[in-house]
Order: sequence, then structure tokens, then C-alpha cells
Amino acid sequence: MVFGMRTPGRAARWGTTTAASAMLASYLVLAGPTSGPTREPFVPSAGTTYLCSGYADCVRAGYSDAGYGAANGTMYWRMYAGHNCTNYAAYRMIQAGMPNVRPWTGEGNASHWGLYMASITDQTPNVGAIAWWGKYSNGAGSAGHVAYVERVVSPDEIIVSEDAWGGTFHWRSITRSSGRWPTGFIHFVDKAAPPPTPTENIFTQTAPPVVAAPLVVNTTVTATPGGWSPTPAENRWRWFADGVRIGDITAPDLALTPDLVGKTLSMRVVAKSEGYTTYVSPFYPLGPVLAGMVHATTPATLSGTPALGQVLTVTPGTYDQPDATPAYQWLRNGAAIPGATAATYQLAADDVGTSVSVQVSGTKAQFAPAVETLSAAGTVTSPAVVALKTKPARGRAIVKVRVDAVGKVPVKGKVLVRIGSWQREVRLRDGVAKVSVRMSRGTKKVRVRYLGSAVVPAAPKVVGTVQVS
Repeated sequence: MVFGMRTPGRAARWGTTTAASAMLASYLVLAGPTSGPTREPFVPSAGTTYLCSGYADCVRAGYSDAGYGAANGTMYWRMYAGHNCTNYAAYRMIQAGMPNVRPWTGEGNASHWGLYMASITDQTPNVGAIAWWGKYSNGAGSAGHVAYVERVVSPDEIIVSEDAWGGTFHWRSITRSSGRWPTGFIHFVDKAAPPPTPTENIFTQTAPPVVAAPLVVNTTVTATPGGWSPTPAENRWRWFADGVRIGDITAPDLALTPDLVGKTLSMRVVAKSEGYTTYVSPFYPLGPVLAGMVHATTPATLSGTPALGQVLTVTPGTYDQPDATPAYQWLRNGAAIPGATAATYQLAADDVGTSVSVQVSGTKAQFAPAVETLSAAGTVTSPAVVALKTKPARGRAIVKVRVDAVGKVPVKGKVLVRIGSWQREVRLRDGVAKVSVRMSRGTKKVRVRYLGSAVVPAAPKVVGTVQVS
């Protein structure tokens, strides 16, 4: 791809071998292999998508070449004729009203355009601007690149038309996150896009599309159109594999053929209605196409008591794929426990009062895993630690009971308190129960027992004495 070469007369003085080598090197950096009829000017990425290739094919698909296919035998702004990004960009500027005179003196390579025209170059994409890539910038080669901005989908996505030395004509969608965003935008004659007129209605996408079924080879996935306001008369779908459009499919159904295995799918939705501007959604990433699914032939099992300090153990089942291996992720109240990925898990203080489960996945490379979730039987408990204190007093027996449990503060529930022949159930407040009982003089036997709760089980009785003076 030549990107604004000088006039042929001056280029001849460079030396044929050097010029040809430089052109080839620039093209290879930008376009990849030179075989095939539609060599592309940039290394593909998930956020840059070729919408059409070739003058005739683009026109048939509804993407205009602005007449350049019939006029590309002429040199514009002293750029090389034919397939050439700079000659095409110059042609579009002349079409927009500029004279056929290069507006600067000096190099014509695309890499120089934004440097010579720095006074009108910025970071704002407008329809009619020239998208400019500097030397080795965002996928460009040593000669840079220029393209014509056809549409501004959003501040982070544009659609350009472009031609390529040694390649062909394209329309292309580019997102800012793709690593292929232009170095800048040169505003020769472009203007900001006008606001919508009363007759130009616009769709709004209110909810993303949903793709049903896993991405497994030899199955068919189906996409919904998502939510729209207003509801369009027609939706069309565009499917992509590793950023490259899959044929001319516009239906919501896509058959996942073996050639797609390992490639990452994405999708866009188009909304159409008479009287409305056609809307093309952003890219929706879907994930890689898998070679198959793992199925469990016998289920995994979970053993162990859900109590503080106890160990829960998974015994894996078997799978229809002999080389599938189990993977584990322990969950606390449904959320992953960091680092808990072994077949065993010892219950800790943070688990007390929660529900602990484990997700067991039978995994195999490029296969959808078989996933089972096993739950421990009940809430994780913590044993009670009961402390008894008594205080001598005149005419009274004074008793204080404190109940603690690791991981559960404070402990709730009741304690049964017996002092001599007197007894009563007393509710804990912040883990403490206090009683003061009128009694005759003497040493009285005290027995207390925590009655338990859903999290802290009942505890054995604790025995002591209290002195009544």
C-alpha cells in the first residue's frame, strides 16, 4: 500500500529498488500476506471489521465508492493513481470542493499528512474528515495511512472508506479500543454532523441481544434482537469470527461449523424502519467456539460435617470424555471463596452462619465443562464456649453467664439457669445472661446450660457454686 507517494518524476530519482522495497515493507506491515484478491491494510483485531471489499462488491452491498472505481486512473494532488490510500483521500477532498492542488509543500506519504496539516488536525472524528495514521501508528507501517470518515457511530467508533496500494477498496468499522484508532483527524473541509431533522428519526437500543445455547460446534445458536425504542420494522444480524464477518448472514441463527472452532464470535444487530436512520449496534462479544461438551456420567459427591474446623471433601464423578479433569471452586453463600480450589476445604471462622457449597467442573480444552454444584447439609455451625461467674452477696445469689462462639458474635438464644431448687430460662443479650435471686444464707449449687441456636449448637451444662451471706 502506498500512502501518499511523491509524484512519479521525483520518485524515480529515489532508485527503483529502494522505492519498491519500502513500498513492499509498508504493505506487509499493514496488510499481512500478499496473496489473495482482497489484501487488508491493517492486521485484523476484534474492534476493526471490514464491511466490504472491492469497488463493485462494496457498491452492490450498499457501500458507495464515490465513483473512485471509475476515476482512479487519474492522479490527484500528485499522488500515484490506482489503488492508493492517498490518491483516494485526495479524490474525496476534491469531490468536496477543494482544488486539485496539494495543500502543502513537501512529502506526500500518508505519514506526513497530519504533520504538515497540524493546524487542522485534532482528535475529533467528523463525517468528511480524513482519518490519519502516522508512521508505525496503531497498525500502520512506515508510510502511514489515510482514510475517509463516512460515519461517526459514537465518539469511540467510526466507519471509514479507504483504498490500499497493492490491495483493494474497503469500508471498515474501527473502535477506539481496537488498537487501530487513527492518530488524528484532518479537517480539510468537513463539518460537524448536523442534528437530526424532524423527518430523520433515530433508534435507541435499550437492551442488548441475548444468544441462546452454548457455542459448541455442530449446533446452531440463535440471537434475540435485544430491546429497541421504537421497535424496528426489521432486524438483521451480522456475525463475526475473530473480527472478520462470516459471509453475508443476516439471520438470527448461526450454524457453528468445524472451521469456527477456536475462533471468538461477536455479533452486531441492525435496526431498520422506513423513515428512520438505520442503526448498527456496537459489537457484542460472545466467546470462543468450542469443540464439544463434557457430560457427567456419574455425579460427584460431597461429604463432611458443616461445622467450624471440619473438612468437607469432594469425590469427583466420571465423564463421557475420558481425559476430562475435575476442577473445584468452593462458594460461601454462592460467592467464590478466594483460593479455595482444591477437592477439600476446611471450614473457617468466616464460614460460620453461612451456606457452603462447591462447584465441580469436568474440564477439557476447547470443550464446554460439565458443571455440578453440591451444597453442605445446613448452615455452618460453631461450638459454644460457656463461662460462669458468681458473686457473693447478702440475701442474694448473683450469677453471670457468658456464651461465646468463634465466628459468631454475639451469640443469641437462651441459657437455662438453676440455683439450688430455683430455675429459669434467660435470654442472652450481647452473649450475656445475668440473674439475681433472693435466697437464704448458705452455699448454693449453680448449673447453667446453653440451649442452642441455628448456628451455635446446645452446649453441655457448666456447674459452680454461689455464696449467699
